[in-house]
Amino acid sequence: MNTRLLKKYLWLLLIGLLPLGLVACSDSDDPVKEIEKPNGSENEEEKVVAYQDARAYANFFAYNVMNDVYLWKQDITSALESWKILTDPIQAVETARYKDNSGKDVDKWTMMTEKYTEMVGGTDGVSMGTYGCNYVFYLKEENSDAVVAFVTYTYPGSPAEKAGLQRGDVVLEIDGKVLDKTNYSNLYYSSSMSIGLGKYLGNGKYSSVEKTAKLETVAMYEDPVVVSKVFDCGGKKVGYLLYTSFTFESSLALVEVCKQFKEEGISELILDLRYNGGGYVFTEEVFASMLAPESEVKKKSVFETEIWNDDYMAYYKEKKVDLNTYFGTEFEQKHNDKTYKIDTSDANIGLTKIYALVTENSASASEAILVGLMPYIDIEIIGKQTHGKYCSGIMWKGEEWFQDIVDNYKDNKMDFAVKHPQFADWKKYIGDWGIYVMISMYADKNGENPCMPNGLTPDLEADDLFEEPYPLGDEREAMLNVALQRAGKTDLESRVASRSVAPLSVGKAIIFRKNPLDGKRIYTGDMIKPRMIDMP
Repeated sequence: MNTRLLKKYLWLLLIGLLPLGLVACSDSDDPVKEIEKPNGSENEEEKVVAYQDARAYANFFAYNVMNDVYLWKQDITSALESWKILTDPIQAVETARYKDNSGKDVDKWTMMTEKYTEMVGGTDGVSMGTYGCNYVFYLKEENSDAVVAFVTYTYPGSPAEKAGLQRGDVVLEIDGKVLDKTNYSNLYYSSSMSIGLGKYLGNGKYSSVEKTAKLETVAMYEDPVVVSKVFDCGGKKVGYLLYTSFTFESSLALVEVCKQFKEEGISELILDLRYNGGGYVFTEEVFASMLAPESEVKKKSVFETEIWNDDYMAYYKEKKVDLNTYFGTEFEQKHNDKTYKIDTSDANIGLTKIYALVTENSASASEAILVGLMPYIDIEIIGKQTHGKYCSGIMWKGEEWFQDIVDNYKDNKMDFAVKHPQFADWKKYIGDWGIYVMISMYADKNGENPCMPNGLTPDLEADDLFEEPYPLGDEREAMLNVALQRAGKTDLESRVASRSVAPLSVGKAIIFRKNPLDGKRIYTGDMIKPRMIDMP
């Protein structure tokens, strides 16, 4: 996130930091030291605590962000009051984030990381080392350490595709060893491997290894626009799009796909979001404006509206800030030193209906785009209950936050290091710490938010039968087959009946997310005011 943009619109509230007296035990030999305040400060002889521990800087950063922009700030008062400067920052954030009365996380997404660059590096679909394959993982049996990995899809041109991996394959071994809890992540994170593949036979039974495949990782862009095609449904053209992540780069590809759908004259769209865990708000808004009725786009109707914490809502009301997002045809956003200028004026499809294919893996921007479109277009949801995240967050690097604070002090003719010598060495200690924090909740044009916290309920339940051999986009594939029937296709190819028992009812699913975008809806606007707040 380019935090230089953050100062454009809003004021900075500067609250002086008091010396921090609550210090927890530290693993560091010398986490703090006493220093005299620099010349020119008040009480020059006064001793202050200076922190020489990265945890202190990370906690100071995280606390300030949570006590400022966090959506549920008003609900976590006690956690903020008990925050310790030398505690584990990751655990501190997990402890602080909003929970219901039973202690269950309502906010399951806010997170601290000491590897910010690594996390952000994967959010644009560019992988420095990938096999180009997606899996779902299950325990082979309940209470077992043995794991099986079902191939759900491969990216075109990837090592996995070239090796012949396809939907329905089951990974049973890695380098001759049975797949288990200790090694299954190597399917994503090793640089080379040999995998043993078999099939699911039904009723909790699997074949032995039937073939092996040797894989080497490559650097490639994993294009989330995986499959696009058009079906003839009784003289009616129906499009199909498998879309797996709302990356910035894919906004350009979505425009081209929508132009093609428009040229082919589709009137309905099967939008497959079953493996789409979210992504950037910008891309969501671009895509929504091509799916919405063109008449509503021309009127610049409200797509969605934002709800912030109480402090921000009061401030935006005072400043008459419009919290609505509108359909449009021209979009511009800077991201990672690249400016995206997108014109969708000739890419509106003119849809009359959307069939949305979803599962519990459909989250965040995937849910948001459906909710925002529902008041304008007939949407039939097919599949399983979605994840339940209709809020967004910012990804903020500690180094950038500190720099913004320092710059704002300078703009107000003050010196951060003089005023706050405790944290004068922030460049030395903040490292690669960063945070993904929830800042706003969204609602449709009527103020309704039907998917938090439990997710969108399908109009028609359908199973994602990834153990079957039909590739995504094949009319025989189970969920697509249901959608095509709903769209009126009568000449469907015959499909083999589902195996007797799906893996979900045999072994326990393992939640594993490779893509840093999964579960995220990332905000990139200019609505934030970085500020400092006293820690207790």
